[in-house]
Amino acid sequence: MFKYIIWHDGGWLRDSSDLGYLYETEEEAREESELAKEEYMRDWDIEGSEYDPDDFEIEIVEV
Repeated sequence: MFKYIIWHDGGWLRDSSDLGYLYETEEEAREESELAKEEYMRDWDIEGSEYDPDDFEIEIVEV
């Protein structure tokens, strides 16, 4: 099983296992993490926040 952790500019944003999400494959975890990252960027766009997409880091962890 795999989970993802998303960081932005050195700060922790989300650990998928905290939400109860674990994935069968590393690829599935990576795909879901990209969707979550896009969700953050979309929300920040709505709020008018400034961010650099390159400041996101995604870590895939086997659990």
